[in-house]
Amino acid sequence: MEDSEDDFLLVLHALKQGGLNCRATRVEDAGTFRNALVEKAWDLILCDYSLPSFTAPEALEILKSIGTDIPFLVISGGIGEEAIIQLMKSGARDFILKDHLRRLPGAIGRELEEAEARRQLKRVEEQFRQAQKMEAIGRLAGGVAHDFNNLLTIITGFAQLALIEPNPAQSGLEQILRASERAAALTRQLLIFSRQQPLEVRVFNLNALLRDLEKMIRRVIGEDVEVRTIFHEQEPLVKADPNQMEQVILNLVVNSRDAMPGGGILTIETKYCDVDPHAADIHGCAPGHYFQLDVNDTGVGIDKKTLPQIFEPFFTTKAEGRGTGLGLSTVYGIVRQTGGAILASSQPGVGTTMSILLPAATEGLPASSVTQEVLIPRGTETVLVVEDDQTVLTLCSTILQTNGYTVLEADDVNDAVKIAREHREKIHLLVSDVVMPGKNGPSLAVEIRDARPEIRTLFMSGYTEETMNQHGFSSNSAGFIQKPFSASSFARKVRQVLDAKAGSAFSSVS
Repeated sequence: MEDSEDDFLLVLHALKQGGLNCRATRVEDAGTFRNALVEKAWDLILCDYSLPSFTAPEALEILKSIGTDIPFLVISGGIGEEAIIQLMKSGARDFILKDHLRRLPGAIGRELEEAEARRQLKRVEEQFRQAQKMEAIGRLAGGVAHDFNNLLTIITGFAQLALIEPNPAQSGLEQILRASERAAALTRQLLIFSRQQPLEVRVFNLNALLRDLEKMIRRVIGEDVEVRTIFHEQEPLVKADPNQMEQVILNLVVNSRDAMPGGGILTIETKYCDVDPHAADIHGCAPGHYFQLDVNDTGVGIDKKTLPQIFEPFFTTKAEGRGTGLGLSTVYGIVRQTGGAILASSQPGVGTTMSILLPAATEGLPASSVTQEVLIPRGTETVLVVEDDQTVLTLCSTILQTNGYTVLEADDVNDAVKIAREHREKIHLLVSDVVMPGKNGPSLAVEIRDARPEIRTLFMSGYTEETMNQHGFSSNSAGFIQKPFSASSFARKVRQVLDAKAGSAFSSVS
């Protein structure tokens, strides 16, 4: 901002002499200055202190009103010390006298470095705020999950039991089961994006996963969208949860389809990339080798203002009733929990690209194995069920009794210990909730095992992995079933634990 063309040229000469090549524009009134700030992204502002119709303090006020953090340096022939102090308080980064322009290149270099440091700090603060949001929602999800999973266990279990025999309400019961499945999936989504849902991580071929999904993707996307796939020639072995990655891919594909209501092109591409420390710092992942999955569409795109919000929980750009706002936040949670990163780039009217970085595997594919589904026989063993929720206790007992078992019930740990000590016959299996008032399931199992060394154990819980870890238990234990469970899966798990060989993981307390 300078009213004198000669002084403007002197400043450019001083910059060139100092080794700085730049593209500069001269303005000399408030209206032109404001328009220039809106129309273009500037690296630096140099402002004469006083112009015929404009002053540096007024320029600073305009800059602050727009909210842009651009280094602002004042150049003048000479002003008082008090005015300089006021300028610096108002936001000016430095003051240069016109007869000391040799200072200008050094001052500019310093201010550009500091501006980049401020931008980096802002990115870190933004990542921290996002992490705080995730943590807050995660705590909420973890607290709700236990009670919600208990309720879903009850609804699903009793509905399935009611369908064992011909029932005039069969159609309604089937609708209840389908709704319960959707509710359980929603709970898992909440826990996934808050990173409280454990992932089953293994090495798999990303290209192979996409080829298996390709037919489904084409059905989901519709006939008016052309699907193109570009697979990296190297076998992209990544380490993640393949089932969750399927969910990620399908979620992104559905979003792309919704962004192309009139048709378009969907391109799915895999490629190899190295992430250096600088890029890792920006993306929030570790430096190293990654495979990148790009999902690109030629849809309506997302504007620059909205783009930073798309991974926030419950934020959606879809019409009311068409989106929960959990899709991309779930994707974000899965990818971040895997140790990867997700990046979004978009341009309105051109389209959107979602890029997922997945850590490249350092080991090969695991040996393939085939598991055969075995019909679950009925049982005659005696089972002690310990559950502080009376309705869940009743459900477990009903499932077991329906399948021929003898059931001993306890709704608190003291009753459970008393039954274990006083029951005259053999107790074959202890089924216990993990988290209960007074004593947790693993501690209870150890105490009962002192009296009955032969007893087997099956734990169940609706809590998150983090909460169970606090009680000394891991859901990786073979003798564990996660709520909500169906009547058939519960009966199958009970039979599996009872039939396991002595000394196996199923018959031990961990």
